[in-house]
Order: sequence, then structure tokens, then C-alpha cells
Amino acid sequence: MLEKLTIRNFKSLADVSIEFPRLAVLYGPNAAGKSNLLDAIQALSRIGTQRTLADALSDPVRGYPVEAFTFPDGGLPALLSRNATSFTLESRVTTGREAYQYRIEVRIHPDSGKLTTADEYLALLTAGGEPKGRPAIERGEETLDIRRRSRGRPRQEPLGLNYAVLSDPRLGGPEYRWLEKTREELTEWRTYYLDPRVAMRAAQPPSDVRDIGVHGEHIAPFLYKLKAEHSKHFAAVLRTLRSMIPSIETLDVSLDRRQGTLDLLVRQDGIDYSSRIVSEGTLRVLGLCAIAVNPWGGSLLAFEEPENGVHPRRLELIAQLLLSLALDQDRQVIVTTHSPLFCDAVLKEANWRTDGSVALFSVRRVGRATDIRRFKPMGPIFDTADNQEIDQALASGAEDGLFEHLLLRGLADE
Repeated sequence: MLEKLTIRNFKSLADVSIEFPRLAVLYGPNAAGKSNLLDAIQALSRIGTQRTLADALSDPVRGYPVEAFTFPDGGLPALLSRNATSFTLESRVTTGREAYQYRIEVRIHPDSGKLTTADEYLALLTAGGEPKGRPAIERGEETLDIRRRSRGRPRQEPLGLNYAVLSDPRLGGPEYRWLEKTREELTEWRTYYLDPRVAMRAAQPPSDVRDIGVHGEHIAPFLYKLKAEHSKHFAAVLRTLRSMIPSIETLDVSLDRRQGTLDLLVRQDGIDYSSRIVSEGTLRVLGLCAIAVNPWGGSLLAFEEPENGVHPRRLELIAQLLLSLALDQDRQVIVTTHSPLFCDAVLKEANWRTDGSVALFSVRRVGRATDIRRFKPMGPIFDTADNQEIDQALASGAEDGLFEHLLLRGLADE
């Protein structure tokens, strides 16, 4: 679980610190920086698990690696004229009963595009949040010191590596247990930018996948493998899908032996529809249902705007599904949205919970930087006499905000 993340000079996140509950919903207008936060979480996970920093900051993290760094006055041309610049990601991560503090500073030399590790730190924390003993990774004068559990002389690596020490698979086992535990946790993080318009419709062959993919591109091979190896979980996907879209009768995925590709079929109102032509909303809901019953892991699940293309009357069901993932399955869920209706559905749960496990966060731009603050509701979102904060935060002052306002009025008048 990601308990806290501090971000400095990553995209629009110049200086942001956020403590995450079990379910966090980040709302705000377009271009406020919500997606940049998901990119930061994904970058942290990949830096700690990928072979090189260049691999970590490549697709699916959006943009070129150089564009992961906060632009100075003058934008990208000004950044490219610098000798070097860096960003820092600092986190408090829990795995089982243990908590770790992990920090990484990544530096880029824009003239060459070279990415290096400028600083790295890992320490086991006490129950009070203080480092317990000497850190497992710590910067020395010219080196990164990596301590063994046996407390012998630390292993030393030079500063300026093109990878994070944490990502080195050679550093594991009993001697480097803290590194291995933290790396295993980061490996379990998933970020989804579901694309039911293109990626989820593309023909796919059977493959050994354990997830539907960042964009949902592996949904057919995932369901095919799930049907073969975990038939009860496959049946659970259909049950969950039917509870959200009652007109759906069956779900099947089969192999076209001539083409060598998979056919994903949904029967709705007595007619079979291929994934090539089924609605975007149905595909998105199917993707969420598949993620919800995945038996192969995912301790942190981050979603970008899971409500897009879904009928407004199903938003509360999606909210309930994500709440179940967080509160019943003991996973952590982080969601971005610009839908007031989705926020309202989550707020109904947050209002009566006193343990802080569900929270909404307002995301807005202040100048060129992103500002993120926890929202403390005093009443219903749509009670205009008591609380207009979310409605105002979602309204950017442009047509996006106007559209949201008109949509809400139309739904309220039904």
C-alpha cells in the first residue's frame, strides 16, 4: 500500500505531498494534473522494478523521458538548454506489517538525454514512522551504500547509475530482504488508462498474461486464460457484469483456429456482439469487472476516469465496485475523475465512514503547478445552499465546466 507520496519537479507536480487512504478519488477539471499524479505513481513503481531508468520512464508513462521533468519559465526549450535537472519521488510504503521509506532522485542531462540516479534511500520504519536502524540504501559522499542484513561492510555503487539500486534483481534474498520486499510491493502496482475505443477491440492471440493490460489491450487473452485456469473467477466476471448491465446474458471467449486470434463475444438481449462492435461503455465495465476478480494480484490499482463512456445511472455501481475492491478485497484503489456524479456516489460512502479509509481530493492548477488538497465534505455535493466546492472545482471556467453544469441540471430535472 502507498501510504504517502511526496513529489518534487515531476511534470506539473512541482511540490506535492499526499497521504493516501484505502480508496482515494481525485477530482478536478481537465489539465489540472490528475493524470500526472498517476504517471508519478507509475514512474515510482517502474523505477523500482525496471532494468533502466529509460525503460521506467518510457510508455505507458506519457511523453518523452525529458518531459517528465517540470518545465522552467520558457517551457521545453528552456529545459533543454540546461546542463541538468532532476525530479524526486519519496514514498512511505507498507507491505504486510512492515513500512518502508523509499526515495529516488532522477537526474537528466538534456543535451544527451542521459538519465542517472542522483540519490536513493531506503529504510525500514518503526511503528512511529522513524527509521529503524541504519538505512538499507543511503547516499555517501560519492557512492550509494547498500547494507546487508548481516551488518557487514556495505556494498557500494557509484552515483550516476542508469538504474535504481532497488531494481537490481541481484540484490535479494535474506541479505537484502528490505530491498526485495519493497521491490515486490512495487511490482504489484497496476495503473489503467482503459481504451475501449481501440485497444480493447484489437484482435489478440492467446498469451500468458496475468492482467488485462494498461489500456485493456490484453482483455481477450486474459479472459481466455482465466476461463481455462480459474473457471470460477471467469464465472464471477459474468455475474459482476450482469449485475451492472442486466441486459447481458452470456460472455464467452474462444479461439479462431484459422486466424489464431481470440473472439470475445457478449450476448445482449438475445444477440451475440463481438468486442469489435460492442459499446465502449460495456467494454469499459467488462474491463473493470475483469480487474476486480483477477486472481493474480495487484495490491494497488490506479484508474484514470473509469466512468468515461458509461451511462450515468451505472456510475454508482462502478463506485460500489471500486469500494468493494478497496474495503472488501484489501486492495488500494486510486481514481481520477471529472464527474460530479461519480464523486457523489463515493461521497455517500465517505460521509459515514470514520476510519478515513475513503477520501476525495481536489486537484487544481495554481499557475503552472498542480495543487492537491483533501476534501472535507459538510453535506451533499449538490446541496447548493451548503456545499458547492466540488461543483466549482470541476468547473474550469471554460466549456468543460459549463457542460458539467448543464448535464447536472438536466439529470436533476428528470
